[in-house]
Amino acid sequence: MSRFAPGWGMTLACLVLVPALLALGVWQIERGAEKTRYQDRYLDRIGQPPQAVPASLDGSDFFRVHLTGEYLAGEHYLVDNRVREGRPGYWVVSRFGGDDGRIYLVNRGWLEAPPSREQLPRVATPAGPVRLVGVLWPDMGQPPLLGPDPWAAGWPKRVQRLDLPRMAGGGSSVVPVEVRLEPGVPGVLEAAPLAVDFRPERHRGYAVQWFALAVVLAVGYVMFGLRRS
Repeated sequence: MSRFAPGWGMTLACLVLVPALLALGVWQIERGAEKTRYQDRYLDRIGQPPQAVPASLDGSDFFRVHLTGEYLAGEHYLVDNRVREGRPGYWVVSRFGGDDGRIYLVNRGWLEAPPSREQLPRVATPAGPVRLVGVLWPDMGQPPLLGPDPWAAGWPKRVQRLDLPRMAGGGSSVVPVEVRLEPGVPGVLEAAPLAVDFRPERHRGYAVQWFALAVVLAVGYVMFGLRRS
């Protein structure tokens, strides 16, 4: 004769871990669906001719756009920890005053860091009116910060991540969207990548693994709890 007596420790562990594993699986399914939506938009829009920036940016991911205006002299964000071919460097995100009265956050690409950490790179910037072509790039997730990210009061600002809402500062004239420049336009450096491997199936694979772990834990809980009297 057998009875079910898993004990409080095992029961508590299952009550905590099984829902957590299921939640991780659901989260991976949602991430896969999000990546599929990004992939569909990317394939549909990246080959279209550039257009003016729409008034509403909802659902504007991966639209190619053209901008006319001027770089705001010296006003750059230097996004730290961008390594290229083993060399440390920055992404240079410059503020660009458009002829439409809005300020855009333009990702000009990668710039190598000076040998000394205390020294910031010099960013050569075209003066006067220019016409740019770029892609409205979505925020597809960034790694968490491991510590505080204080910003200098003046320009340029060395920052640890591409925090677009913070860069916009809540101002109505600053567009809180990354405009990733295409190669060959005025002011572009080593252009940031415009090709991306979304791989939504990877997230579905992770979801299967989390669900399988939840099942294994639940089955193990039942088998452990069945003890001979």
